[in-house]
Amino acid sequence: MYSWISLDTPAGLAPAFTSNARALRAALGRYATGVCLVTTLGADGKREGMTINSFASVSLDPPLVLWSISNTARSADVFVGSGRFNISVLGAAHKELALHFARPAADKFERYAADLIIGDNGLPRVRGALAAYECSTYSCHVEGDHTVLIGRVGHFEGEENEPLLFHAGRLGTLADLLPAAA
Repeated sequence: MYSWISLDTPAGLAPAFTSNARALRAALGRYATGVCLVTTLGADGKREGMTINSFASVSLDPPLVLWSISNTARSADVFVGSGRFNISVLGAAHKELALHFARPAADKFERYAADLIIGDNGLPRVRGALAAYECSTYSCHVEGDHTVLIGRVGHFEGEENEPLLFHAGRLGTLADLLPAAA
């Protein structure tokens, strides 16, 4: 249980809340989300990929989705500047892949080459993903310490399978995460 922590001052301004950042992160982590792999190519042709849980739909007409990246992430400039990205919604079978792409590595793609296919837009996406979206960057918005990337979906596909979820700092299936939530 968390105590009520106010981040606003009486004047309506948010104070520096370094001591409350950990508590806020823990409280935000109580919201269960899906897990995705987002990929792109840099101007030099180097593949970039990272595990995210900040994916959401925005609009059906035009077809738009969004995700966000920390402004201090090593690959932030590549994702913001590339003009395109793919998002693969991961299933339960992709847990190790998700953990791998969440950590820094010289070439994250080498180990999982057999699990990736090249989409119509030339970018990698996950074979057997619950859903895959090939996107062109529609807009970017710097908000606080993150940049929100909105992508226009050019191609998508999906299949039924058990989702990989993120809750309270843990990855797993609903059955895996239920004991922690109880």
